[in-house]
Amino acid sequence: MHTLALQKPKALNQGDTVAIISSGFRILQDMDAQCALERLNALGLKTRLGQAVLQQYGYLAGTDEERAADINQLFADPEVKAIIQLRGGFGSARLLELLDYKMIAQHPKIFMGMSDTTALLLALHQQTGLVTFHGPNAGRPWPAYTQEFVKALLFEGKALTYLNPEHKSDDLIATEDRIQVITPGRAQGRLIGGNLTVLTSIIGSPYLPQMKEAILFLEEINEPPYKIDRMFTQLKLAGILTGLRGVIVGKFTHSQPNNPGASYGSLRVMEVLNDHLKPLQIPAWYGAMISHETRMFTLPIGVTVEIDATLGSIKLLESGVRT
Repeated sequence: MHTLALQKPKALNQGDTVAIISSGFRILQDMDAQCALERLNALGLKTRLGQAVLQQYGYLAGTDEERAADINQLFADPEVKAIIQLRGGFGSARLLELLDYKMIAQHPKIFMGMSDTTALLLALHQQTGLVTFHGPNAGRPWPAYTQEFVKALLFEGKALTYLNPEHKSDDLIATEDRIQVITPGRAQGRLIGGNLTVLTSIIGSPYLPQMKEAILFLEEINEPPYKIDRMFTQLKLAGILTGLRGVIVGKFTHSQPNNPGASYGSLRVMEVLNDHLKPLQIPAWYGAMISHETRMFTLPIGVTVEIDATLGSIKLLESGVRT
């Protein structure tokens, strides 16, 4: 079980200063950073860029030391109330050994992002007990649906219940944002997860949280079924699937076989998920609004939740922030 006490950061207020970092890939144009700043300004927040955001070291936003220094300095800065990732890609895991976890534990604050940020979200939680937030990167659009979860969770400190939206259509049934039940049932546990590729890439390191009795959530993009199968096999062989209380699978966007003409010979994503998750005999479903798409949940990593796989619901049993 997790041995560190859970640390909840303070909720955000209008006028607070929020910093934007790029812990992995660099941006291709400065306008991306400008749009990210304006996006957060529109929520009534003051903003600043990490010093490495506009740097370049190959495909990275500065050297590992520069990107890690941003995170360390921003956690230590009392004026900064939250740190939000600019973009995904790769590079965050390169920083895990360079972070000052002892200092960070003494300055808990909101840390949010997705995709490649999964490495940091999990490492910060594992090493400090900090509740981190799997939510939208600042460099991507934040439609109203996504904004509402950010506001309710980070500003208002609500213990939300998440359900996929219901869409009206001129069809006889709803076809968008549907869930697919893998194994029905209810369960409670600590919420842990993120991007499937990034999570599996830190297996065997001291930065992956203990998964026993956890509720695991996963999302992915641009990975064909055989790669998803390979990663779930790795999770199984590493013992991570054993002892889970439930699994929430978000959207695996663009996860068709590489060769559509030969797709009849490929396992489908749901077949891969059934192969790996049904034998666990724990509540599980596919299609939660956790994805690389712009309409998405914001989830607090480390808090206790109750799930209902039949409904596709995630109920927070506690707030992710201190109000």
